[in-house]
Amino acid sequence: MDEIKAWVLSLCACAAVISIAEQLLPEGSVKKTAYLMLSLITALSLCRPIKNLRELDFDFSVNDSDTAPYTDWLGRETSREFAKRAAGLIEDVLCDIGVSAEKISVETDIDSGGSVYISKARITAQKRYADMIEEIESAVYSRLGIEADVTIDRG
Repeated sequence: MDEIKAWVLSLCACAAVISIAEQLLPEGSVKKTAYLMLSLITALSLCRPIKNLRELDFDFSVNDSDTAPYTDWLGRETSREFAKRAAGLIEDVLCDIGVSAEKISVETDIDSGGSVYISKARITAQKRYADMIEEIESAVYSRLGIEADVTIDRG
């Protein structure tokens, strides 16, 4: 920031000196030549920061510890939404085979690479579907690739 401030100040000083010099120059060919020289000085002062570009640091990396709370929150929210949508897909599969579930819960995990995956799906079905447990598990696995544990509501 100090370099920018110094550059702007030098531009202002250059402009002030050049405007005074232009007023003091006599008319004629001397003024034209001097005007050319003053223009070159102005251009050089404008280009002064270019020589310092090699020294600038464009590293915008962020410390992982600074973003950890946001990353954790985003992972939890993604996992929660993923579980909700997977439960909806399971419900659609059950509807297709004529089964209504009392409860569908999907447990998700996040691996070290940040990918969300389903660790377990639990389906609680009504008592009348007791003879369809294998068919329900098979349908969910074949259509969605999700292994499901089906239990019967005894109540």
